[in-house]
Amino acid sequence: MPLVKPMARTDLVKVELDGEAVIYDEDSTDLHHLNPTATIVFGLCDGRFTMREISTEIAEAFDVPIEQVEPEVRTLVRRFRQAKLVAYVSDRTQGTPKAP
Repeated sequence: MPLVKPMARTDLVKVELDGEAVIYDEDSTDLHHLNPTATIVFGLCDGRFTMREISTEIAEAFDVPIEQVEPEVRTLVRRFRQAKLVAYVSDRTQGTPKAP
């Protein structure tokens, strides 16, 4: 079974300031404000990392147990996907996003 990795859309306009991000989706004209933690997670959604790997990075950076972090990362990435900011790519089809 291939591993699924979240990948942010490349056509989004992203501006970071003081550790937070504002993302503008020109297609839908939606504007999204991300807090510092969400900004870090969004930055790791580049199609190279699985949810577990993203969670591990966050857990290590904040010195928090992975068991606590992973459910929150999954929820956050799920919200990114629902907002059509990320799609999922497979390790077999790297670079080809699955439909949101």
